[in-house]
Amino acid sequence: MASFKWLISLMLLTCQVLRQVHSVEEASHCTSVAGMVKLLELEDQLIQNLEDYADELEKKLDTVRRSIDSLRLENQKARSTTVDYLSNPLNSFSLIRRMNRDWLIWQLYMEDQVGLTQADKIQSLREEMPTSTDVEEAVSALDRIQVTYGLKVEDIAKGLLNGNQYPVSLTALDSYAMAQILFDQGRLYGASRWIYQTLTWMENFKLAEPFLLAKDEVRTFYAETLLKLNQKADALKVVNIALTDKPHDIKLLVKKMEIEALIRTGTSNQQPQPTNPLSNPNSHPTLYEMGCRGMYPPSTDSKLLCRYNSTTTPFLTLAPLKMEVVGLNPYMVIYHDVLSTAEIEEMKEMATPSLKRATVFKASEGKNTVVKTRTSKVAWFPDSYNSLTLRLNARINDMTGFDLSGSEMLQLMNYGLGGHYDRHYDFFNTTQNSSALTGDRIATVLFYMSDVEQGGATVFPTIHKTVYPQRGSAIMWYNLKDDGEPDELTLHAACPVLVGSKWVCNKWIRERAQFRSRPCLKK
Repeated sequence: MASFKWLISLMLLTCQVLRQVHSVEEASHCTSVAGMVKLLELEDQLIQNLEDYADELEKKLDTVRRSIDSLRLENQKARSTTVDYLSNPLNSFSLIRRMNRDWLIWQLYMEDQVGLTQADKIQSLREEMPTSTDVEEAVSALDRIQVTYGLKVEDIAKGLLNGNQYPVSLTALDSYAMAQILFDQGRLYGASRWIYQTLTWMENFKLAEPFLLAKDEVRTFYAETLLKLNQKADALKVVNIALTDKPHDIKLLVKKMEIEALIRTGTSNQQPQPTNPLSNPNSHPTLYEMGCRGMYPPSTDSKLLCRYNSTTTPFLTLAPLKMEVVGLNPYMVIYHDVLSTAEIEEMKEMATPSLKRATVFKASEGKNTVVKTRTSKVAWFPDSYNSLTLRLNARINDMTGFDLSGSEMLQLMNYGLGGHYDRHYDFFNTTQNSSALTGDRIATVLFYMSDVEQGGATVFPTIHKTVYPQRGSAIMWYNLKDDGEPDELTLHAACPVLVGSKWVCNKWIRERAQFRSRPCLKK
């Protein structure tokens, strides 16, 4: 029987773990603004639940206070004329009964906890709430924003984002969470900046109960981080400041002696830092980061122009498209005003209920996988899903002149907190997936369904091109050269969204059906 119970417990624990894993894979709350909307609705429920708890507390407190008044009145009456009061048998009996019965009831009333129902309510909503993995992803996203756009931690904390001030700021708890997770990830310099920001906040403000954070705890953490950065003198200063508040704290005194010993012996406590360039605060911006920051020089190619395209398909003679040529090697054009407001809203309504965490095909594994280099949510729609998808595909045909037979479904995407897609190619250059049947991705068409207040640009680092999202426009480029070989100049990335909600829709067009419209030419 004992072994059977143990087996049942193990099965329940396994189910709980699997539910947690499933929740992490499916939720990924911060990777989509549309996906985070339900968190606000959930928080509203939790606030209402907390208000119900406060109401119960007030109700109980009101009962106690009213009872105190009547009890004190009776007690004062008795103590003012003690002998006369106790001489009356009714008073004596009532006193003995009260002392024996009423105070037992008060004891039970005080032991009866308030808020158990509300606590159960919070527990029932836990599965819908962000997990620790969600918090780690959010920290990575905010750190990505800071590094990519070269922002200062103190500016981010006070709501100054890339020169624009917003009416929001981070608390000590926010900054401390950033520091803890970056520390765990080995991002020590970033962690040290966020710990310093935490201490700065605590010098000027005070956390309300029950959210308490001890300064000596933060300072000890700061000293430990500085030690790992081999900044021993600075670490000693931090510990000495902490000792001014707690001069007899054993842990602080031991830490001070440890640091002094390291300084005397010249021992290094520095830990090796990750090779990730994001961990180097003094590194120059990469070509990718320069593109995201708008630092590429303007093009001087006189062959780039704007015109009405009325020739790609016969239909365009009646309804030409506004076309801007932005590159010739590789060929790249932007079409303006190719989506209407009504179409965009319908596309968002279609996609929102079906959004799932975006994946990337890994040839080494032969399957699509969730990766940290792509943080967004996607929804896929077949070409014949409805009249709108049929119109969109017809429009793509007008824009490109390509036959969409065998091409991939329309992919609608929404980016969330720091949402990005790191440098990558759209072509496969492999026969391990569907390209064996329909060919590689000859071209990409990317519709911008929203403006983005800050960030979210599409950059091509090798050719120094930056394209900013413009609601209703679309960019198209060729991924393959004339001879069918992959064009490595098409390396591109989606910069992190700094402020805003980025919606896009893309179509990857396969090469096999284009043997008439764009035959493979010799080198």
